Amino acid sequence: MCGLCGLLGVVHWTETSAHPDAFTGDARRTIRAERSHRAAIVNAALAPLRMKVKDFQASSYILTSATGRSEIVDDIQAVWGAVERLRGAPVDPLDPDWLAALPGQGGKP
Repeated sequence: MCGLCGLLGVVHWTETSAHPDAFTGDARRTIRAERSHRAAIVNAALAPLRMKVKDFQASSYILTSATGRSEIVDDIQAVWGAVERLRGAPVDPLDPDWLAALPGQGGKP
């Protein structure tokens, strides 16, 4: 996906509010519940980095580092850039040490 949607004011495709019919069926969550669930999944991936993300007013997310630094991001896509800015270093999602530290992979549950 390119960044043109942001310039046009289009909500990112990962947000359920942009595509309410994409999450239909018996297990459909509210938008707020879906955002909370999405943040929980991202938090599992961020655990080895000692960072956390949480929903902010169902309109953005707040990423917080272990040292208390934080950044507000518009959508889940923007979290990864913010992680690198707060860390001051790039993130390699295939780093064997990071993968081993993920919950269920030998890391903390």
